[in-house]
Amino acid sequence: MDSGKVREQGHSLNQIFRENLKYILAVLFVWAITFPMVLQDKDDILARFNIWYNDLFLSYPDRLRIAHKFIQKGDEIIQGRKELSSNPFSKITAFFSGEDLNKAITLPLDLTLMEKACLYYRSKEHIEEIFLEPTWREKAQEWNSPLFLKSKSSDSLDVALGPNPKEYWNSHHEAVLEALDYYKRALRFSGPEFQAPKKIESVSWAVCRPAEILLAYKTYMLETEKYVLDILKKEEKDPSRRTETQILTQVLQSIKSGKIPGVDPNDYKEALLRQILLTGMKDFSPREMGSVYFRIIYLSASNEPEYLKFVQRRGELFFQLGKENPEFYKNAIQDFKTSMDISIAVKDESANFPLLLVHQFEAKLSIVKCYVELAEYNTALKLLDELIPSLRNVDERSVGGIKSPILKSYRETKRFVLRRKGRFDEADEIPFDE
Repeated sequence: MDSGKVREQGHSLNQIFRENLKYILAVLFVWAITFPMVLQDKDDILARFNIWYNDLFLSYPDRLRIAHKFIQKGDEIIQGRKELSSNPFSKITAFFSGEDLNKAITLPLDLTLMEKACLYYRSKEHIEEIFLEPTWREKAQEWNSPLFLKSKSSDSLDVALGPNPKEYWNSHHEAVLEALDYYKRALRFSGPEFQAPKKIESVSWAVCRPAEILLAYKTYMLETEKYVLDILKKEEKDPSRRTETQILTQVLQSIKSGKIPGVDPNDYKEALLRQILLTGMKDFSPREMGSVYFRIIYLSASNEPEYLKFVQRRGELFFQLGKENPEFYKNAIQDFKTSMDISIAVKDESANFPLLLVHQFEAKLSIVKCYVELAEYNTALKLLDELIPSLRNVDERSVGGIKSPILKSYRETKRFVLRRKGRFDEADEIPFDE
């Protein structure tokens, strides 16, 4: 009886399997196609899932506590390496292996010394390996460190040489990287708190990873904006029907007011400044930096001297983008015109008036270059002629001496425009800079 029921159940399972075979095969086929993609992007998928989970189930105080725990773990690693003393077991091993006892001594962590070692080898990237070893004199003078003196016995008569930079860096970099990893984890939970990105900066230079600093400050910027936007939504100020620029403007206005609890406008502004300083507009996306300048210009008061510089730098970014789309040249012209208004900065008693005049000359010359790129040579030539009385601010008559690069750029631009206008004799009369 029981065996008959078993056979019936087995028959029914086989029937179900046959009826659904095409669906099972379809699932297996889809999984076979998607599995390599899932495997390749598993880290990104897990990160997105983690973000979704944190936003849904963790409140901000809970996330902040998690961030502080990660920061504490990173601090413990760094502090432990700073308090590192000579390991007696390593000395015993070195004694029996016949190695130099001094090599068995690990110097305590000095992040500044690690950063110096990183910069030292980066400056010698294209030098033969044999020439990378510091000389006796370099060790004694340039690489001498109080840490090394502490590691030597008081009765030692040896000359106090600094550590070998490569060996010293290798002895600590894994521990510092582990601490960096904890600080990066903390950044994912810290929201508008400024502690995590500062910690990341403190160790990233030491392990030759400046890009981590830029990423940290950008992440902090975006997380702060997200935090403020969530608060605005809860206050029924939902900007969902507005454009991205309008939403960002509303968020920036809330940050600037300083009325959002837990958000320090000065910390947010410092994060923007750090991004600008770290990139220096070199080998970086002008579009991304344009969004950073938009933020800092909005937060800066128009009567501050820095305001003009920020506007001018954004104009230079627009000028770069003009090579892709000429419309950006018009945006650049507008920013350069704004930055020419030095009356804002003159009100500041500490302002350097001769330097402001040089800035004004550069801004107007940049406008000329925009019109040249737009092939509006008549307007460009008119502006160049208007600059003639202002040449005294950049030539040999200027305070502080001649500003050769600016003067050279002016003459090259005017020579180019005159030739485009067919006025070759006048162009040839313009002197060439030696």
